[in-house]
Amino acid sequence: MDSDNRRGRHALLGMDHFALVALTLLLGGSVIALIGQYTAAQAGPAIVLSLLLAALGTAPMLYCLHVLNQQQPEADGLYGPLRAAWGPAVARLLGAVLLLELVVTSAGVAQSMAGHARAVFASRGIETGSALPDPVMAVTSLLVLGAFVLLPPRRIALMVCVLLTAKIGVGLLLLALAVRHVHYANWIPWLPDATAPYRFGPGGVLAASVPLLAVFASVGLALGFPGRGPQVRAQSPGLLAAALLLAMLLLIVLAALQAGLVEFPALASTRPLSVALQGHPQLQWLLPLLPLAGMAGLAALLLVLLSLATHLAAQLWPVAADEAPGFRTRLIPVTVVLAALLALGTPVDALPVLPGPATLLVMAALCLAALRVRAPMPGAAMVLAPLAAALCVLAAVERAGAWPG
Repeated sequence: MDSDNRRGRHALLGMDHFALVALTLLLGGSVIALIGQYTAAQAGPAIVLSLLLAALGTAPMLYCLHVLNQQQPEADGLYGPLRAAWGPAVARLLGAVLLLELVVTSAGVAQSMAGHARAVFASRGIETGSALPDPVMAVTSLLVLGAFVLLPPRRIALMVCVLLTAKIGVGLLLLALAVRHVHYANWIPWLPDATAPYRFGPGGVLAASVPLLAVFASVGLALGFPGRGPQVRAQSPGLLAAALLLAMLLLIVLAALQAGLVEFPALASTRPLSVALQGHPQLQWLLPLLPLAGMAGLAALLLVLLSLATHLAAQLWPVAADEAPGFRTRLIPVTVVLAALLALGTPVDALPVLPGPATLLVMAALCLAALRVRAPMPGAAMVLAPLAAALCVLAAVERAGAWPG
């Protein structure tokens, strides 16, 4: 009995594991490409202000999650609080839509990993077009990483930590080496004059902050990661806030760096950092590292998304307690196969690579849930919960128009 309890404790996440899972949702995907595109099209070098506004817009949501966590300290995952506040019918509907989005996004992430792998091979002079097409590489990555989802949550989180550390390490290396090549003239004008209502100027900065708010709000998905023990549950909102702050600072620095290496219109690319480095011969040896770092981040994100999907599916279709571990294990290959079929049968770039409108609608429902649970409620929640829900819905509408992307 004691050995079983020790194994159970060792399978639970530590606070550092949970924080890295949250960081993966923020940094593991193609957020740098998104920032480069909005730098070129809407905000210019003032994209750093858009990032700050997006982080501030996420703060009310995090406060609502904190209130909800105090009201329901024993609630498990995302489905538990939704069911307690909105009832089983609404919770199942929202959960099913979110589950579908997680599977679809997993397939899109696998396709994006295949594109990065092709770029790595191309940097070594290896052509993979006919011998190893992108759909085959995407399915292979799903099957390989899906096998690791069979591991206990703590082991999965450790793998996520290793992969995300590799991506962040390349980013810090790039920052340390490239900062001396920044040309301050590329930051002028810092806030370009508006050419249309939401193109540059203050309107462009605000418009660019909405899709970035969608990225930052997806950090709430970390609450659905399996293996959170009582200590991590109690500290989850604070850890989410810390992850958001760290991600915001890192993205602001990288956004300013890539805007300072090249004139900002050139960043309208799916790989803006590569474009920024191509004009600096001293830094071009870093180019092969960028797709490797992207692959590592996407692999970490794929592990998190598959874990979230299988845990949510197990909550949507509950079984007896003694059958739950085996049932979850059977759900993993089903989830992986569905994502693999999507990756194989859908054209490249047709699937999303970042969480979309369903995630944001679930976050809005969780924010409003803080007002529906019969428990002591701070007065600030009466104001911040509707505000947070409105911001999430606004971002969901924007993502619905841009999805996939």
